[in-house]
Amino acid sequence: MTSAGLPLAEPQRAEPVDLDTLGRELLQEATERPNGLRTRPVIRGPVQQAVLFALRSGCQLPEHEAPPAATLQVLRGEVVLVAGEERWPLGAGDLLPIPTARHHVDAVTDTVCLLTLSR
Repeated sequence: MTSAGLPLAEPQRAEPVDLDTLGRELLQEATERPNGLRTRPVIRGPVQQAVLFALRSGCQLPEHEAPPAATLQVLRGEVVLVAGEERWPLGAGDLLPIPTARHHVDAVTDTVCLLTLSR
C-alpha cells in the first residue's frame, strides 16, 4: 500500500522475445507489402525501446531524423546505413551506433535488424 492507502502497482514481468522467430514472421509479412518493410516494437520502456524490422532485398527504411541515442544491429542479411555522404555496410552480427544525422537504411539482401533507442 502507498501512503495514500492505494495498492502498489504490480511491476511488469519481463518476458523474453524470440527475435529469430519474430524476424522470420516479419520478413514473410514484408514480402507481402509494397514497400517491403515490416516493423514491430519488442520493448517499450520509459527509457529504452527496441524495434525489430524486416526489409526485403532492394527496399529501404526511409530517411528519418536520428534519435538522441540508438544502435542498429543486423540479425540477418546485409544492409547499408546511409547518413549524408557516409555509408556503413553491415552484415549479420554487426552492431553500429546510429549517427546523429538524418539517415536511411538500404537492404542489400532480405534482412532483419534490431533498432535499440535510449531516451
